[in-house]
Amino acid sequence: MKQGVTIKITAVIILLILLIISSGITAQRVLYNDSQKMTQPIKELEENIVSEDWKKAGNSLDRVIMEWEKIKGKWSALVDHQEIDNIDITLSRLQRFVETCDKASSLSEASALAKYVSHIPE
Repeated sequence: MKQGVTIKITAVIILLILLIISSGITAQRVLYNDSQKMTQPIKELEENIVSEDWKKAGNSLDRVIMEWEKIKGKWSALVDHQEIDNIDITLSRLQRFVETCDKASSLSEASALAKYVSHIPE
């Protein structure tokens, strides 16, 4: 009787460990894939800012924001909220700098945004 109970407990523990590991791997994949989805529009945004094409920069920023809105809900469940707040604040500042055609500040904020987005999956 005791051996049967021990085997059941061991099996449950192994299943729980496998569940935790698979959940962690899945969460890491989600973060990595979403980060990659954000990277390309941010690069385009930086290129448009460098060339001072503010109309295209605004369009690129709109794509970044749309992508972020899709991703934000998932990341909120997986990541420290301070990281999410950093991205939100950086996007807000970036919007204003692009609107005012402030090249240096826009590039600085776009670079910070790229760093935040790539840092989270790491």
